[in-house]
Amino acid sequence: MAPTAGFASKVASWFERDGVAQVADPVRLRQMNMAIALAASKWNELASQPDAESQMDAWLDEVERRAVVRGADARAEAIRLARDWFHGSAG
Repeated sequence: MAPTAGFASKVASWFERDGVAQVADPVRLRQMNMAIALAASKWNELASQPDAESQMDAWLDEVERRAVVRGADARAEAIRLARDWFHGSAG
């Protein structure tokens, strides 16, 4: 469960200031916000399980894959950010 605090901190920072500072287009920002919130929710669901980190990685991979296939660039970008935050917190 090591990644929880660091990941939560990055997610909170995104919603507090970083998202608005990094993404000028409000539609793209809304799409990214939804994907980041979904990733945070998924981690909350998985965090207590023994293989939570590997499950989260698999979930992030699948969500990004589907976003790329559909051309949902904002969602794919947000999931890549969430993955970076997650791994930064886990490592």
